[in-house]
Amino acid sequence: MQESHYTNSTASQRAFELATGALQDQVILITGATGGLGTSLSIACAKAGATVVLVSRNQKKLEKLYDLLVESGANKPVLIPVQQDKSGPDDYGKVVDYLGSELGRLDAVIHCSADLGSPTMQLHIEHAEWVRVMNVNLTSARLLSLYCMPLLMKSPLGSLVFMLDHKPEAFWGAYGVSKQAVRSLMHMLADETDSKQGIDNQPLLAINGYDPGPIRTPLRRKAYPGELEAETELPQTRLGPLMSLLARDDRSVTGTAIAF
Repeated sequence: MQESHYTNSTASQRAFELATGALQDQVILITGATGGLGTSLSIACAKAGATVVLVSRNQKKLEKLYDLLVESGANKPVLIPVQQDKSGPDDYGKVVDYLGSELGRLDAVIHCSADLGSPTMQLHIEHAEWVRVMNVNLTSARLLSLYCMPLLMKSPLGSLVFMLDHKPEAFWGAYGVSKQAVRSLMHMLADETDSKQGIDNQPLLAINGYDPGPIRTPLRRKAYPGELEAETELPQTRLGPLMSLLARDDRSVTGTAIAF
């Protein structure tokens, strides 16, 4: 188990790229699949041969991404619209029941969904916004993770990854609080499962967090409206460490917060 502070990704992790077909026959679920990072990750996983389960709140964007992946010659993805701001335990239970019955396996879950809310003082946040942001960023990630973990533990490459963003300072509102909580949730789940080991005496399920740093996404533009797009990197340039976690490149890594 790694220390709770951020571990900088190594040069090899930064450059890590999965070969075409490296994830053949694997099923990878990506929440926030239609966002800036989620879309890039979905394309990369599909290129590596995975069947990608696309989860998002926006049906039209899901269908557009679905068409893009099919046209690229990738395995037919699975679309699952989920209203993460409103969904509860029964909704996530149905998602996992579907995956188990229709696909028969689940190898990785990556939580890319995020709601920025209003970057403002806590005093100025409406309660409805607080609840919505917490549901999308934290509660949905917790529920889906808990329901998915039994399936993930049946995979030889079971991996659960939370996207991190360290924003404990003033004016980051519900988003900042939710992201601190997500990091704590990641460590707790890793601690609670690290005694479960595979036949290779390595963690049966790797549970980690990844902070890609500033990247060119719609959420970033909303948070920094005065920033020029050229000042940040494209999401696909920051996938290396994330792909390394999905591939279980180092099978011993769990409970680690990695920063690009």
